[in-house]
Amino acid sequence: MVKYSREPEAGASIKTAKARASDLRTSFKNMRETAMAIKNMPLSKARLYLNRVLEHKDVVCLRRYNGSAGRTPLTKGHGFSGPGRFPEKSVKHLLDLLTNAESNAEGKELDSDNLHITHIQVNQACHGRRRTYRAHGRINAYMSSPCHVEIILTEKEEGVKKADDVVSRPERKTKKQLAKERLTNGASAK
Repeated sequence: MVKYSREPEAGASIKTAKARASDLRTSFKNMRETAMAIKNMPLSKARLYLNRVLEHKDVVCLRRYNGSAGRTPLTKGHGFSGPGRFPEKSVKHLLDLLTNAESNAEGKELDSDNLHITHIQVNQACHGRRRTYRAHGRINAYMSSPCHVEIILTEKEEGVKKADDVVSRPERKTKKQLAKERLTNGASAK
């Protein structure tokens, strides 16, 4: 059995579904930014967001690994005014992973409408080594940066609504407020 970096609590493990992928041939930096964009989202909202990124109608904001990336006005919709990208390869891998996690949840008979992404983590994998040929007979490294991804979906319980007939507590007043009240009512100060 594969070890995840975070395991759900003893009682909550019944209501969780997990999925992971190793050595994905996509940029670690782009995958990390895409994963952080969908963290703590409901599953349906995350799918919708990732599909909008594939269609270039929404953007993934680059908050940490943002060197040499161009700015786009689409980031303003996320409360961010910096660079953004449309990392298609990372988005496709995440959509496949979400589908896998959802089918794992259906196997546990969880309600897919109430699933939320409670944990998502991206780790660097071993670099892939290739070489590129340079001028004057030199050779340089041509490395790829693959990544490992793990996702945990949790079924959220619907919140309990507040009762309508709430018993209101009497308002507490200080001595100073009580004395002021007596003066305004016409009673004498003691």
